[in-house]
Amino acid sequence: MYNNLTEIFLRTPLWVWILLFILIKRGIAISQERPINLSKMFLVPFIFMIWGLEKMITQFSHLELCLISYSLFILPGTLIGYLLYKKYQIFHKQDLVITRKKCYLPLIIILINFMMKYLLNVTLGISPAFYNDISFNIIYSAISGLSIGLFFGGILYTYNVHKELNKPILKP
Repeated sequence: MYNNLTEIFLRTPLWVWILLFILIKRGIAISQERPINLSKMFLVPFIFMIWGLEKMITQFSHLELCLISYSLFILPGTLIGYLLYKKYQIFHKQDLVITRKKCYLPLIIILINFMMKYLLNVTLGISPAFYNDISFNIIYSAISGLSIGLFFGGILYTYNVHKELNKPILKP
């Protein structure tokens, strides 16, 4: 067992470890109290989208089903992400700046996403036959869609809070 784990870690491409470092660094940064920047919020989900879609488009045998599964699972992922951010993320407005309070939910979501992607790709590395397995293709796509949805839910909640906090105050 120990030898298998060692081999898995040693055979992992260097770019994956660099990506993990970048994602952890970004996750820690966005988990700190800071002004929100809606455009920067798309960076991490974009990385995960490229990582998942590239594999599905270039290597999976059942692309149509993968894209359907991916698309369908973005919706529940978005709902879950929205509800998580609504429960754990707090915002406040000072002067004209909207700030997100310190919360490690973004880092946790990034790490869960990375681990899921890593484990799915290790599975493919160990058993390349899964590239042609319809069940695995659908599961991989569903997990990828769900994980992207978590990010989109957080972005949607942040956007709604941003919009609400920027509403003009009507005085009677």
